[in-house]
Amino acid sequence: MILGGMGALVARWARLYADYKAVSGGVTYVHLAGILLGGGLAVSADRAALLWSPGAAWTFRGVHRWVLAGLGITFLSGVAMLLSDLHTYLTATVFWIKMALIVLLIANGFLKLRTEAALDRGGERSWRWLRRTAIASMTLWFATLLAGTVLMSSS
Repeated sequence: MILGGMGALVARWARLYADYKAVSGGVTYVHLAGILLGGGLAVSADRAALLWSPGAAWTFRGVHRWVLAGLGITFLSGVAMLLSDLHTYLTATVFWIKMALIVLLIANGFLKLRTEAALDRGGERSWRWLRRTAIASMTLWFATLLAGTVLMSSS
């Protein structure tokens, strides 16, 4: 009975999303705003990490809270988009590629947080890892954006 109720709720949401451009446009805007917030700050911090030297002071404390907030906004709006057309998204290869990229992005984020903590403790050797995670982060953010663009244009 619960699954039947959930199915009806998802169907109602799909109709609302399809019938009202303000709803679908609003969800898309929130999704892109989350990407801009999280990805923009992450790429900016990554760029700075690539330009700095091991002797420089690390001043990006707290930036990843905002990155995580952006990812959270993007996740919630992404779920809303997914529920608007389950069949299309769940059967699309590019959807699963995007999900894999997001998992890698989150895993890299955890590595980056550990590396930043090591830098705070004076771990000079952590600079190499910071640069690696910065390059991976930038690559993953742009690859995820590409996969999302392909997914949106194909659905």
